Amino acid sequence: MRFAVFIVRFLIYAIVLGATYGIAQALWAARNLDSNSDLNYVHATGVTVLMIAPLVLAIVAAIARPLAIFVLFFLVGAVLTAPFALARFAG
Repeated sequence: MRFAVFIVRFLIYAIVLGATYGIAQALWAARNLDSNSDLNYVHATGVTVLMIAPLVLAIVAAIARPLAIFVLFFLVGAVLTAPFALARFAG
């Protein structure tokens, strides 16, 4: 039963972060940030973090669920505001 709860949490975190990534990728392309080669490292790092985050959050949620939910919403906010901030930074 405990493993099933872990899998459900993992899937929920993955779905939320996947939807967030889709929105952020659309904003990234709309702001023409994919043509800026200086930001490729930032984008690759962000994608890597989003790929690992659901597993880490599901593990943390087994011990401290409020912390995992806080980090999830922090990541969602950071991912959604990054294209706007980087577009302003890149010019």
